[in-house]
Amino acid sequence: MCETLCHNQSVMKNITLQISEKELLEVVSAYKTLQNFLEKIVSPNEIYESEFLEGLQQSQTEVHNKEFSEVKSFADFVQ
Repeated sequence: MCETLCHNQSVMKNITLQISEKELLEVVSAYKTLQNFLEKIVSPNEIYESEFLEGLQQSQTEVHNKEFSEVKSFADFVQ
């Protein structure tokens, strides 16, 4: 299997994957474990571009200062 995957790295194929609810919960749990681990050892400054971090800071400031309008519909969102 590795030979096929390694040989076809530039070609992505569509596949159908069926997993049980239990397996999905295990995958989500593993994802959360990796996320928690990486948050401890990697600074957001190493992951994100400065433009994103500035926008995030601006958003957090706006939320803190209640400088936003509640969106109740998609029409509100696109205006």
